[in-house]
Amino acid sequence: FEVIKSLYLKAKKGRTGDDNAALSAVEAAVCGAAAGSFSAAITNPLDRIKTLMMTDTTNAYGGSVVACASKILKDEGIGGLFAGVAPRVGYIAPSVCIFFVTYEFVQQKMQKKE
Repeated sequence: FEVIKSLYLKAKKGRTGDDNAALSAVEAAVCGAAAGSFSAAITNPLDRIKTLMMTDTTNAYGGSVVACASKILKDEGIGGLFAGVAPRVGYIAPSVCIFFVTYEFVQQKMQKKE
């Protein structure tokens, strides 16, 4: 989030010339959604492996992370590691939006008191 926020604020300062530019609630929501969506997509393979291992009662996936990943790659290819990425991003993005809007709001309020 902080990387996306920093890049966005640099672009905003370049456009407006305002050195004290801060994120609005909508901007914080968009930056938060982008950060959350990226992290959800990147960690999807590990989440898929974890879910398969937790629900594997017949030991079909080998019982280890490496064995499970190997079986997915062999049976489904690289796309198998990213199965379910859209629903995962879809349910994580809104919660991350809310979190970072609240985070930015509280942070800005605390800085005003100083």
